Amino acid sequence: MMQDNEKLHNGTIQRKLKYERMISRSLGANPDDLKDPIKISIPRYVLCGQGKDAHFEFEVKITVLDETWTVFRRYSRFREMHKTLKLKYTELAALEFPPKKLFGNKDERVVAERRSRLEKYLRDFFSMMLQSATSPLHINKVGLTLSKHTICEFSPFFKKGVFDYSSHGTG
Repeated sequence: MMQDNEKLHNGTIQRKLKYERMISRSLGANPDDLKDPIKISIPRYVLCGQGKDAHFEFEVKITVLDETWTVFRRYSRFREMHKTLKLKYTELAALEFPPKKLFGNKDERVVAERRSRLEKYLRDFFSMMLQSATSPLHINKVGLTLSKHTICEFSPFFKKGVFDYSSHGTG
């Protein structure tokens, strides 16, 4: 009995927090924002490390309604996220993921092309997840409660401080 009351109480608190977020959001975000609720870009990449440990990290800038944050990620983290999430959301297998390169992955032209393709992948990824009935990001489920928190809960890839080894951190 006590456990049921506790669950009921927690459920009420969660609904109240969701409602409060919607109310506070309604001042800065409006339903028109739901047409394109997530904006994502990879504005640049940086070379990190030296010698054998040298690698590129891509700056991923995410804007969800009225919240913006940035994370830096290596290509291997993108690939890891794609492989993990497509097991759970099989429709993601249809997305074109930039292939792994055995040679030339430090060449400026190759990295510039990879940046462009990763950016397209992320945009297509979110477009698909916002429309997928099985996704917790489905726009009819989350609406104006979509937030940085929702995205980070969906995948730690988008969370600041996770996978951050470089001096660039996450701005």
